Amino acid sequence: MDWSATMIPLSLVSLSALRRGALVQHDEGIEIENSTRRRFLQDGAGAIVAAGAASQLGWLAGCGSSNSSASKPDWDALGARLKGRLVRPQDPRYGLVSRPYNLRYAEVQPSGVALCSGAADVRASILWARDSEVPIAVRSGGHNYAGYSTGPGLIIDVGQMRDLAVEDARGTVTAQPGARNTMIYTGLQPHGVAISAGRCPTVAVGGLVLGGGIGFSSRKLGLTCDHLVEAEVVTATGKHVKASADINPDLFWALRGGGGGNFGICTSYTFETHPVSDVGLYDIEWEWSDAPAVFEAFQEVIRRAPDDFSGRLGVGRPGRPGGGGSPSISALGQYFGPVDELRELLQPALTAGATVKKMIKQVTFWEAKDYFYDNVPHAAFAVKSAFLDDPLSGDGVDVLLRAVERWPGSSNTDGAGAALFASGGAINKVAADATAFVHRSQFAILATETTWEPTDSQRTVDANIDWLEGLSASLRPHVTGAAYQNFIDRSQRDWQQAYYGDNFDRLVRVKIAFDPDDVFTFKQSIPTS
Repeated sequence: MDWSATMIPLSLVSLSALRRGALVQHDEGIEIENSTRRRFLQDGAGAIVAAGAASQLGWLAGCGSSNSSASKPDWDALGARLKGRLVRPQDPRYGLVSRPYNLRYAEVQPSGVALCSGAADVRASILWARDSEVPIAVRSGGHNYAGYSTGPGLIIDVGQMRDLAVEDARGTVTAQPGARNTMIYTGLQPHGVAISAGRCPTVAVGGLVLGGGIGFSSRKLGLTCDHLVEAEVVTATGKHVKASADINPDLFWALRGGGGGNFGICTSYTFETHPVSDVGLYDIEWEWSDAPAVFEAFQEVIRRAPDDFSGRLGVGRPGRPGGGGSPSISALGQYFGPVDELRELLQPALTAGATVKKMIKQVTFWEAKDYFYDNVPHAAFAVKSAFLDDPLSGDGVDVLLRAVERWPGSSNTDGAGAALFASGGAINKVAADATAFVHRSQFAILATETTWEPTDSQRTVDANIDWLEGLSASLRPHVTGAAYQNFIDRSQRDWQQAYYGDNFDRLVRVKIAFDPDDVFTFKQSIPTS
């Protein structure tokens, strides 16, 4: 295959010049040309959504198709082009393959799902959708928090592309975008190396890396996107290109934290690996009455801890039919070092309150990742996030704890609450403009979440969402305006600045270069203007 290098650095092309024309990627480089193709996949009434779903999901505000004069799409023609499988609503497998992980968006009914077997299928799907003016949603694992990996048109699903190749001599692993966290770790374990990946076993690497990728190894090893050394991408015009520090460097920059579904569809990722061995694992729970003191003490542990330490401090209540269970406060994480050192690091938090549960032990890195897998949400949920420059103040902690106590309840056993994930360490040793991931000076991420079951009443669902929005508003004076793009949220205020900060304008330039017609679009996608 003839891979291309970007011949004109985007930094040398002004944003105004890009907006006057369209930068199109060719095998021989980038050239400026006038774009006469109409922007499609815009607001419209073509969304095929189950009754009542449109008002909740807002598809008509950002993801529909509006060309009433277009001829009826020839779905059979697409099916004939694919080596994989095209699944339509009449297919017995449709219910399984069309359903996203977050069942909040399960009512959205795609017109078709292209289960791609490789880059050729991805290219065929993009070009068919463009010619047919059918809106596109891109899916690797389907975990998109805001439901953007589903939609009323064609889902281009790369989740079946799961090959993995480890090269010990180079110290790299190359993974297709559908490879799940658990598959990557299983493939790396015999080699004694790892990348900094997430903790949910069914999350695919494609979505994880594009938004940054934070996990229990990030303070030690960096973000998932910081391990990326090369990607292969099918662009909006069907070109199959490489992106690395030397080839299409602006696209490579954007792929490291610029969010999924914005610039093209990645068909493989190559990551640098790092040796791992034993770690100290901890899982601690305290009496709820001691929550204020524990919260303060654990934040101080994070502030003083070396990069080898990671931590998640959680407060919440489990759900149950008819309401919610008792509130709790707990901490979970690992330490790349001797368990005795871990105990010493944790001592201020251990003595801040009465412990209900205390597990601190030495395990292998692989045993630790298996343990973390048991702590993931299911069914329907909503998540909001905020970054902290410093430990959450006492007033902010009080807002959080009181809100947990007032949670309205649901039938989902995951319940609701908040988790404070330690940032810093290796994450903050990368310059804010070195990658698209701009959040390089923060102390922690605060994620607030609520869950429910599809069988819960609409009144319960509304109460949960109102609770989450109210908590976010109450916390606003105590957090920064930044938010984590992998916890993407449809109601995020000023999302451009919150997710991307000063890197947003450069992301727009990359978008114009590689997707001038805005083929890859959704409510919070990087725009072309």
